[in-house]
Amino acid sequence: MNEEYKPFHQSVTPRLFELIEKDPRKFFLLWIDNKNKDTQYILETAISKNVIRKSKNVYYYGTDVIGRSQDDAISFLNEKANQDIKMAIMQEIESK
Repeated sequence: MNEEYKPFHQSVTPRLFELIEKDPRKFFLLWIDNKNKDTQYILETAISKNVIRKSKNVYYYGTDVIGRSQDDAISFLNEKANQDIKMAIMQEIESK
């Protein structure tokens, strides 16, 4: 079968297993033992959809700095006082 016509899961699955086998500890730390994985996923998705902008290690939502590292941005989004901002980010992700 031609590579470009393979269903998505057939091209991604082998690569995923390769990454897991190469460094299983890293996979577990990122996706299994990570209590912030949901917020990290929201942050990464927001960056990929240009809802959040990242310049070097600074994270911006509009003109506001929400973190000076990924951990800072995740902590910001997890704070109770910032749940309205997190919800607005999630709504923008959905609309794009």
